[in-house]
Amino acid sequence: MSHYVGHAIQRLCRQAGEDPILMTPKVILATPRQLWAHLLCQGCEDRLNRMGENVVLQWLDNNHGFRLLEWMQRSCVVKDERTVVTFSARDMGIDTEPFAHFGLGLLWKGAVHQWNTAEGQTTSINLGPYEDCIRRYLLGEAGLPEGVYVILAVCGDRGSRGMVFAPTLVAGSPHQMFSTLIRGLWFHIIVDKMAKPGNKDVCCVRSEKKVLHLENCEKRLIEAGRHLYKSARVAPNVKRSTTL
Repeated sequence: MSHYVGHAIQRLCRQAGEDPILMTPKVILATPRQLWAHLLCQGCEDRLNRMGENVVLQWLDNNHGFRLLEWMQRSCVVKDERTVVTFSARDMGIDTEPFAHFGLGLLWKGAVHQWNTAEGQTTSINLGPYEDCIRRYLLGEAGLPEGVYVILAVCGDRGSRGMVFAPTLVAGSPHQMFSTLIRGLWFHIIVDKMAKPGNKDVCCVRSEKKVLHLENCEKRLIEAGRHLYKSARVAPNVKRSTTL
């Protein structure tokens, strides 16, 4: 059983005995349903867990604390802009490769399978020629493909720290870029051979300081969910739920 978003991460979304809220263009409902398929062999699953998910689980919001945010709050700032504060993972002693491996693993799984959500709906993405390049990277057969940049934002707002979004294509971006939110870790991943080389300066693996960015992602979170509320019906079990 291959889970789109890791089983352990999905389990974290179950709080106070209540089922997580699943949001799709058709319906918003509370459900124990997890997105899984008979997709990968045990060896590949173990590699994705060992090289990415198991490490990332130590740093994201786990309902008892948000370790990566706590480390940032005790660390020196590299750059302080009005809406984004940048830190050096290298100076913090944090290896960023597992974050890239985890984020690209999600992208790749989203590209190789149509994942069933609810009421006959599916979710997937298209990586084109990058699908095989990323597969080889995940297997350790090649380095990070050219034109791929992993930009990782740590969300300071509480709302983003309780949410999980599957990878989606970012509309209006000058380059092909995908976005995914995993309990306070917001990945923006550029996958485009025409992307400017300067993107390496904000990438968590290509930049010299292995930079991470601290943001208040509340506005982005609201914008990401607004279109769903316009089209989806809200199931009765959500209306009775105390959390959404």
